[in-house]
Amino acid sequence: MKANLKYVTYQSFPSMKANTIQTIDNVNYLSKYFKVEVIFPLREKESSDSKFELENFYDINENVAFTGVNHRYPFGRVKYFDKLFFLISHFLWARKYVKKIDNSDNNNFFTRSDWIFYFLSKKEKNVTFECHQLSKVRKFVMKSSIKKTGAKIIFLNNLLLRDSEIDLSKHRNKLIVLHNAVDEKLFDKNIEKDKDKVIFIGNLKRFNKSRNLEFFISAFNKSSMPNNLTFTIIGHPKEEVEKLRNFVSKNKLEKKVKLIHRLERKEAISEIQKSNIGLLINTDDNLHSTLYTSPLKYFEYLYAGLKIVAVDFPSHHELPFSENIIFYKMNDDESFIAGLKEASESKDSKANYFEQITLKNRTQKIFELIN
Repeated sequence: MKANLKYVTYQSFPSMKANTIQTIDNVNYLSKYFKVEVIFPLREKESSDSKFELENFYDINENVAFTGVNHRYPFGRVKYFDKLFFLISHFLWARKYVKKIDNSDNNNFFTRSDWIFYFLSKKEKNVTFECHQLSKVRKFVMKSSIKKTGAKIIFLNNLLLRDSEIDLSKHRNKLIVLHNAVDEKLFDKNIEKDKDKVIFIGNLKRFNKSRNLEFFISAFNKSSMPNNLTFTIIGHPKEEVEKLRNFVSKNKLEKKVKLIHRLERKEAISEIQKSNIGLLINTDDNLHSTLYTSPLKYFEYLYAGLKIVAVDFPSHHELPFSENIIFYKMNDDESFIAGLKEASESKDSKANYFEQITLKNRTQKIFELIN
């Protein structure tokens, strides 16, 4: 009989955010090992734990249950002071939820919420925290909570582990580094590639700031750009797609650059598989981008056999098999174009890494850590 795993998160469902997609992917595969229940706050108007609504939005394993919990706090309901209200509401919701848990509850817990981790560890529960970025509060929470018997932490890359400042000599056996991973079931075999196609897929904003796609689009107007290359951008929100379409039209690049509003997951993967070069882009205005990110799209590019061109940030050098990435200097169009040229002329990779970057492999390691 499978043990229970309660995945308690301060995320909201359904949502187009990459972090919610990553959560759904992981719980689908964790359901092979556990009876999984996802518990989250109904903190936005669109929040819902209706299995019907969620299954229409995500591909969800039938063995995963969803429970929405009341959220009578300002974040998600008040339009102002988002950051402040997030911190206050997150803390209060987590404390209230954990208070209701019986001391005899022997379930396994998994969370991306630092406060859920903190309060559950204080109750001596078997809880695993997945760390995607750092803050002063999160460092305090992790260093305090990891001392408890049942507490464990998954870091998304080695720089997160290093900068967490946790004493490795005391807690190394309760810590693990696990990058994101890919759902192999989404990929078809024998899809023909367009050798001239460059692709970027993802949110066209990051932390509500522009990702400067205009820079990459403009590069396709340069005389040094190979004439055969085309650029496909698939993303959201819709208003950002329309803004970029206007930019493409203004620069008369309709034959070179194609903008597509968000596709269903399977369709988006198909577009990746038809491409030859995948782009990883980021800005240097936050540490998460420069040091800590482990983008899901990277693993999708990798599994699809794409050549990958990425901005030269430490976070991208930390990615598995980063020796195969071609790096360019941020905001340097000639460096970017040179990277595309090198990628288009390089041979297909013969690396045998497919099994290592799958969710099947990742969740097996999570199962072993929890046990």
